[in-house]
Amino acid sequence: MRTFLTAIITGILSISCVTIQAQEEQEAGKILLKGIGGKDKWDSTNYILFTANGNDAKHFRNTRKFLINTKSGQARFEGKSNDGNNIVSLFNFKTGKLAKFFVNGNEVKQMDSETNELFTKINEQFKKDVNFLFLPALIEQPETKTGKISSKILNAEKLQSLPFQLKGGLSGEVLFSGETGWIKQFVDKEGQTYLVNGYKDIGGGLFLPTTFRNLENSEKSLLFSTVAAFTEMEESRFSIL
Repeated sequence: MRTFLTAIITGILSISCVTIQAQEEQEAGKILLKGIGGKDKWDSTNYILFTANGNDAKHFRNTRKFLINTKSGQARFEGKSNDGNNIVSLFNFKTGKLAKFFVNGNEVKQMDSETNELFTKINEQFKKDVNFLFLPALIEQPETKTGKISSKILNAEKLQSLPFQLKGGLSGEVLFSGETGWIKQFVDKEGQTYLVNGYKDIGGGLFLPTTFRNLENSEKSLLFSTVAAFTEMEESRFSIL
């Protein structure tokens, strides 16, 4: 009888611990969303324009620019390839399908293996960039796996630490302020440490982190020099040069 009661109590305690942990993880997601302005502001954002430098972008020179429709997945890439060609790629980041491709102002009608490979690199670079820029919002998504939340001290500041794994993407641990919801540090699964700052109001009270400084490898550092949100946009930006 005593063994039976012990098993029941143990089971109840285990369920309670799992429930508490799940609640803490959900609360962490809400705090991170609060840091970018809240779920309503994030959900109501239709278009985002950003320019990026770094993030180990081996296939492109200097600054690259993306304009996206967050609802439909339409995207526009502007950048320069390593061989000096000006590239404009119109595609859908949700389906991964290419709509139009331009090289030095001329539309490529027949895609060859080299051009297809370049588009693949553009798609991959886009995913790498937005995994950082949208990290606070992506962690809160249902498909993201999160671990047990804990507390850590960074530069004499008490922060919350949350392990996470995005669906098919970035994984590691974020350290964030429990008061502001702003991420202060990110350590990826390979142990690379990024100092995170530069949260900016990109429009309509929506805040996103714009600077990720890698302490081990400067080539992996990432700077978003421009980030802006819009409620309206000319649809031709996703269909013509």
